[in-house]
This record gives sequence, C-alpha cells and structure tokens, in this order.
Amino acid sequence: MFDQANHLTEPDAFSIRQFCERHNISQSFFFKLRARGEAPQTIAVGARRLITKEAARAWRKRRAQAFPAA
Repeated sequence: MFDQANHLTEPDAFSIRQFCERHNISQSFFFKLRARGEAPQTIAVGARRLITKEAARAWRKRRAQAFPAA
C-alpha cells in the first residue's frame, strides 16, 4: 500500500550534502570514503550526483556488517 504521508517526508534520493547531514558525517569524510571505495553508490542526474534511499540503506547495512556493535 502506498503511504502518502511517508512519501512526502521521505525523499527518494539525497544530494551528497543531504546524505551527509542525515548520517551525521562531514562532506570531507564522505569524499574520503569515496576515495577508498566505501561510499554509497551515486547516480548521475544531469550534473548532480544523488544517492538513492536504497543505496543509502545498502551502505548502512555494509557499515553495520563491517563494524558490528560490541
């Protein structure tokens, strides 16, 4: 079922700035992650790079598996 309220508050993709704000990391750290091949996958939309909510979810899952909680 389509959740209209959640759809309006949850974007389908984030700019790098939005992703960093949402995940409480700096943009410089994001670019360090990207240089190491550890950043979330991005998509090109014109001249912009966006991170889909699915890519953000997959990134969080990979980070959680790489660094499990004690």
